[in-house]
Amino acid sequence: MTLWIDIDDLLQHFVHLGRPSGIQRVVFELSAALRAQPGHNVQFVRRGPNKSDPRDFQTIDWSVIDRLLRDVMRDTGAKAGKTSAPLFSAMQHVEQATPREMLSTVLRMEGQVLGGLTNLWAGLTRLAFNKCLTSIKKRQRKSRFEECLEGIAFAEIVQAGDVFLTLGAPWTHDNYAQTVRWLRDELRVSFGLLMHDLAPIRCPEWCQIELITKYKAWHHAVLPLADIIFANSRATAQDVQSYLATEGIGTGITVQHVPMGTEFGLAETTMPAERLVSEPYVLFVSTIEARKNHMLLFRIWRRMLEEMPVDQVPTLVFAGRPGWLVSDLMQQLENTKWLDGKIRFIQNPSDAELRRLYSDCSFSVFPSFFEGWGLPVTEGLAMGRPCIASDTTSIPEAGGPLGRYFNPRNLGEAYALIRQVIDDPEDLAAWTQKVRSEFKPVPWTVGAKVILDTVQR
Repeated sequence: MTLWIDIDDLLQHFVHLGRPSGIQRVVFELSAALRAQPGHNVQFVRRGPNKSDPRDFQTIDWSVIDRLLRDVMRDTGAKAGKTSAPLFSAMQHVEQATPREMLSTVLRMEGQVLGGLTNLWAGLTRLAFNKCLTSIKKRQRKSRFEECLEGIAFAEIVQAGDVFLTLGAPWTHDNYAQTVRWLRDELRVSFGLLMHDLAPIRCPEWCQIELITKYKAWHHAVLPLADIIFANSRATAQDVQSYLATEGIGTGITVQHVPMGTEFGLAETTMPAERLVSEPYVLFVSTIEARKNHMLLFRIWRRMLEEMPVDQVPTLVFAGRPGWLVSDLMQQLENTKWLDGKIRFIQNPSDAELRRLYSDCSFSVFPSFFEGWGLPVTEGLAMGRPCIASDTTSIPEAGGPLGRYFNPRNLGEAYALIRQVIDDPEDLAAWTQKVRSEFKPVPWTVGAKVILDTVQR
C-alpha cells in the first residue's frame, strides 16, 4: 500500500504568500515525518498543468520540496520594528475591492515582501533538474520506482488499495469532489483528509463571504465521500463529528484525532546573533485578522498606558502578516502611531527570527476567538516561554496546564490577567522556570504514526 499525499495547496501557498501560516506548517511537518517513517511507502502528488481536469495529478519528489521550503524558511527578509503603515496604505481598500483587484493587491504586496520567491516554480524546476543530474553523476542507491517518480501521471502508477490523503486546505478547487469520486470509483483508492477547523462555518462573522460560501460547498460535497477523517485536536474532532451529524452527511466514520507536534523543524539555522527587539516585550504570533482578536490587545495596551508609567508597560510585538477584516484596527493603530511605538509589527519573520522572538520575549499572548489547534501556544511553550491565551475551543488543549487562560470576550478579565503577570516579575520568573522544566515536547512523528496506523487498518 502506498500513501499518496496531495501537496499542491502547500506549493500554491508558497507561490502566492511565501512563508507558511499554521496550516502550512502542519502540512510540512506531518509530510516530512510521514516520509521519514521506515517501512512505509509515502509519496507526493501535485496538480498537473490542466487545473480544470479533476484527474490531472502528477508525482513530485519530496526531497525537492523539502529542500526548497527549508530554504524559504531560512530566508531572513523580515526587519525588526517594521510597522504596517506602508502595507496598510496598500491594503486599506482591499476589503471593498473586486476579487481581481484583491488578488492583484495581495500579489503586489507579497511580491515586495518576498522578492525572489515569486519565482518559486522556476526554482522548483531548477532544483528538480539539478537533483536529476546529481543522481545520475553520483549513482545514488535508489529504487527504479523512486528515480522515475518526478512528473509522472499519478493515474499511471497508483494501484488499487492505495490511500490518497489531503493534509492541507484544497477547498479553492471546486472540482475536488470529482477528484475524490474518480479516486474511489475508478482507481479503487481510499480517500482521507485532515480537518484543521470549521471556523468559516461556526464563526462566519470573522470570514470573508466568498470563503464562507466556497468552504461550506466544498466540505458538504467532499466530507460524505471520505473513507478516513482526521482532526488536528480533540476539540476539532468533536466539532467535525457534530457537524456531520447535524448536516446529515456523516458516513459513520469516527473522526480520528492526530496529535500535533511542538518542535521547530522547518529550519536548522541558528538564531540571529542580535535581539530583534531591544526593550522588554510581549509576543503575539499570528496573521492579523479579526478572528485572532488583535483588537483586544490594542485596547488592553492602551488602557495600561493610561494607568501605568510608560516605562513599565512592555512593548507588544505582532509577528505575522496582515490579513482580512481588520481595516478598522489598522486605521486605529496608524492614527495612534502604533500607540507611540508601544506596539510593533514584524512582518513575515523567518523561522530563525521566530526562534529569536520567542527566546527574548517576557511571555506570549494568544487571544484568538476560535482555533482548530493553536500552534503558536505550543511553539512558545516549547521555547520555554509562558503563554496567556483565550479559554475557547482547542486552545486550552494546546497549552495544557502550563498556560493561563481568559475569556477572549471579557476585556476586564483579560486585562487583569495580563496586568497581574506584568506587575509580578517574581511570579513570571517562577512560571517561566516551571514551563522550562515541565513542558514535554511532542515530535511530529507521533502524529505521523497515528495516521499510518489508521490508514493501514
